Amino acid sequence: MSLEEIVEAVDADELHRRIHANPSPRTDREFRCLECGSRCTRLLDGHSEVGHNRECSRRMRRTGAERSTSVLTDGGAEVDR
Repeated sequence: MSLEEIVEAVDADELHRRIHANPSPRTDREFRCLECGSRCTRLLDGHSEVGHNRECSRRMRRTGAERSTSVLTDGGAEVDR
């Protein structure tokens, strides 16, 4: 199928749907966060995750030049590690 045939086969409504679609995870490191609903990726270190929404408690927090993951303590307060 040529590029012209693909472009002709997709109307404006279908193009809008594809642009705003919420894609599914495609690799074993990608997953859908149950808290924020974003498609996130586990980094190679095995502990960090990227792609969470700003309001998500699992989002990495920026601390100076490095990022750290937030951890809930027994008291419920967040602590950066």
